[in-house]
Amino acid sequence: MTARTNQFADLACAHLSRRGFLTVTASLPAASLLPSEAAAVPAGFTSVPENRQDTVVVPEGYVWAPLISWGDPLFEGMAPLDTSRRGAPFQFTREEQEGRFGTHNDMLALFPANWAYPWPQGRVRRAIMCINHEAVSPFLAAPGSNGQALDTDPVALEALYACMGVSVFDVSHDPATGAWAVVKGPAKGVGRNRRITPFNEIVFDGPAANHPWITRAGAIVNEIEGARSGPPKRAAAIKAGTFQNCAGGFTPWGTYLTAEENFNNQFFTSDKDSPVLASAKAEPGFGFDQTIFRYDNIWRMGGPGQFDLSRNPHGPALYGWIVEIDPYDPDWLPTKHTALGRKCNECATTVLARSNQAVIYTGDDSNNQFVYKFISHGRFDPTNRVANRSLLSQGTLYAARFEADGTGYWIALTAEAANQVPLAPGEAPFADDGDVMVRCREAAARLGATRMDRPEDVESPTDGSFRGTGTVFVMCTGNLSDSGRPGNAANPRRKALEGDGLERNFQGHIVRIDEAGRDPAALRFTWDIFAVAGDPAGEVAPVVNQEGRRVNASSWLQGKPTTTGDRFAMPDNITFDHRNFGWITTDGTQDTFPCNDGVYVLPMVGKGPRPVKRFLTVPVGAECTGPLLAWDQRTFFCGVQHVGAESPSGQFYRGEAEGPYSSFPHGGWPRDTVVYVRRKDGGVVGT
Repeated sequence: MTARTNQFADLACAHLSRRGFLTVTASLPAASLLPSEAAAVPAGFTSVPENRQDTVVVPEGYVWAPLISWGDPLFEGMAPLDTSRRGAPFQFTREEQEGRFGTHNDMLALFPANWAYPWPQGRVRRAIMCINHEAVSPFLAAPGSNGQALDTDPVALEALYACMGVSVFDVSHDPATGAWAVVKGPAKGVGRNRRITPFNEIVFDGPAANHPWITRAGAIVNEIEGARSGPPKRAAAIKAGTFQNCAGGFTPWGTYLTAEENFNNQFFTSDKDSPVLASAKAEPGFGFDQTIFRYDNIWRMGGPGQFDLSRNPHGPALYGWIVEIDPYDPDWLPTKHTALGRKCNECATTVLARSNQAVIYTGDDSNNQFVYKFISHGRFDPTNRVANRSLLSQGTLYAARFEADGTGYWIALTAEAANQVPLAPGEAPFADDGDVMVRCREAAARLGATRMDRPEDVESPTDGSFRGTGTVFVMCTGNLSDSGRPGNAANPRRKALEGDGLERNFQGHIVRIDEAGRDPAALRFTWDIFAVAGDPAGEVAPVVNQEGRRVNASSWLQGKPTTTGDRFAMPDNITFDHRNFGWITTDGTQDTFPCNDGVYVLPMVGKGPRPVKRFLTVPVGAECTGPLLAWDQRTFFCGVQHVGAESPSGQFYRGEAEGPYSSFPHGGWPRDTVVYVRRKDGGVVGT
């Protein structure tokens, strides 16, 4: 490669239509899960109205219930959480939190109690659940609310870090009543129930496993954490665990993939004049990495020493990975697969190609970042589950380029290719392919991948055996950055209501990819804009958003509506039911419309605009996460995340008011919660 420029901003200007939308060539091929000439039809339930209620709202004929909430014990003998006191009742030590359900629940995954391939498709009585814990709301988590200063005692700060990571636990299900319940483990270290936090032992594999940033940071972590809890018990293990776990995925061989996203949020700098930090800043690539991830002193509260850049400047290199966890085998150490690249990962969707190679789709959830695909070198063996756990250690990582004519291709990220591109100021050459994996954002940009509007979930429908259909949907949550304002062909812009400018992408959109030959391992594809989030009322749909700005929130494109029915904004995650409907969760609808976040259902097949129905809304201040359907399609699960942290007007709770903005789910202090929804008559949800 000799040219590094991304030409889509120029192409955007060339294709801006008179109606205020970016034109996508009319000859784009029609793409769908299953070809259909019929008009798209809506789901069968009655939509819930827009609302700002402090509860979960579901359609008539449905009922919801909590499954597990922050602080609930995962083991027998642990006392229930005392929520009777006011002011952040979660006064846990780290050890206490390591035995309880974490906070900011995000991705949800359900595994059969006993693995078999293909996976079961009907009703079950027992299963295993894996749930991510993305972040923490400090003023809701530690003592110091009701106008008092936040407690920054080291014990409280350690507990805040331990709130994040992953929870693994058994669940039971009663098909007669539809009820689900957590099955507590006998004790820590006994059975399958466990927490995985930033302090657990993990291992790295793949091309960057011995990268100098990782080995240096790992040695410092083991020294600091070793003094606290003892040295690692396994050779080559690092006690860095995992945190900032957003979405993820699950594999045909029955493992859980958790995606480390905004890891930059948890690092701090106690001494900006530290000679250790100064030495690191002088290294090639460090300054660019620090700038692109913005991990210099975002978290200002302090914490365990391994997260202090003054002591451990390469600590961020230990995070931003896809981590594989075996829910059936607690003795198998969680593995960070460096072959999938380091970035702010939102998801890790696994499908099988025709060759039986494992294909993993990921999105880098930041403004102007990229969509990725990994193709394993090895092939899935349905008879050898243990061997399959090494499939993600070797393969090729690609980034997507979307051409303005509706075609695209996957760019292999290699040191050889990236080093042929002239360096920009602040950039450094790549030492090898492992260096590319650590700095894959930089490599994708150099090689001309298309910058996207916060590509979050990247999902592909599969059959009952994880065989990919070749159709992929990319949830683009939006882009509020000035640098991303022009947009590009795959990221259209509305015309501003005043003047000749363009709006930022406040509402988000969905891109559909069709792999060549409908094979997930293909390196070329076609694409189109599947839907634009917003209001279908007209091509110009003025609203006043939370910033007080009057913006055009239309869901139209090229003079035509892309949706009908209920308006929504900022699509985040999606799952698919057996009837070809997509179930979308949102993160930020209230920034544009007077409605809490929730779940929106729309058909993924058929012609014409997509009829959207609002299935569920979550309480005030929360985003909706982790959409999941049980195998028999009679239960829908989702997460209620950072509930009570934000007021209806968008003000974040800072411990200065009498209390937070929510009392969900039990009338006391707000607690992030996983809920499940079913029909009262026991039927299939969504009908």
